[in-house]
Amino acid sequence: MEKNNRISEYLFAKMGPSDRGPTTTEETSAPIEYTKLKIWIMDNTLLVITLAGVISGITVGFGLRPYNLGPNALVIISYPGELFMRLLKLMILPLIIASLIAGSASLNAKMSGKIAIRTLLYFVLTSMFNAFLGILVAVLIHPGQSDFKDNYEKVVHNRDHNILDSLLDIGRNIFPDNIVQAAFQQAYTVYVEPENVFVNNSAAHESERVLVRMVKYRSGTNTLGLVFFCLVFGSLLGTLGAKGQVVVDFFQAIFEVIMKMVTGVMWFTPIGVSSRKLCHNLVGLLQQCLWVSFYIS
Repeated sequence: MEKNNRISEYLFAKMGPSDRGPTTTEETSAPIEYTKLKIWIMDNTLLVITLAGVISGITVGFGLRPYNLGPNALVIISYPGELFMRLLKLMILPLIIASLIAGSASLNAKMSGKIAIRTLLYFVLTSMFNAFLGILVAVLIHPGQSDFKDNYEKVVHNRDHNILDSLLDIGRNIFPDNIVQAAFQQAYTVYVEPENVFVNNSAAHESERVLVRMVKYRSGTNTLGLVFFCLVFGSLLGTLGAKGQVVVDFFQAIFEVIMKMVTGVMWFTPIGVSSRKLCHNLVGLLQQCLWVSFYIS
């Protein structure tokens, strides 16, 4: 009997009116939306603080433009951004070498060969297309400088460079003669005027200099040569089996360390981006934005 009374009291309590009132969608949706927003912010913390850095840099930059800060102040303001870019460039070379060697060593030679061929074809085709499109658009729009077109026409008339030289330069960069030099220089073809060499032009009744083709090196990482070398090195390293496993583990450990370093550097993105945006605003970002937006459109 006592048990039945307890059950009845429980049922009446559940079915009876509640002091809190009915639960509505409006009351429960706010905490749920807040929770989702909080989770999204926690998952994308780097993106949020980077956007905050961009906005703050633009805002402060436009606020300081009327004060006409001197060159020393601009250098100090842009200094964190410069250090950030240097850190990013510092990570590129070891990341490429370690990742390609460790990755290609885990594949068989046949698969690595297919990857190398596809990478080469992709690089050649995209490089040719990008070069053609970039030169075409730059000549038509000549962004950044009003006198770019005149200077470009003067350079074009004094330069005898063709598509053959570009293709030959790609081959020279694929097979570098010095792997250490490939880390900071790449080959390119130029035409120079040799000393005391003249050819008589009977049609024009005047003498003109003969341009001689020469291969020189300019500053810049030879990425194509490093990729080729690392793929071949890693593929042959994978064929050694247990004998080369120590070297494979070494490059895998380097890759993991570099990735941790890159992750740490990326957390300085808000400071670097804010610094560069601030400096660009102070030196006239509006004009640059107009040129770049017109160029992109």
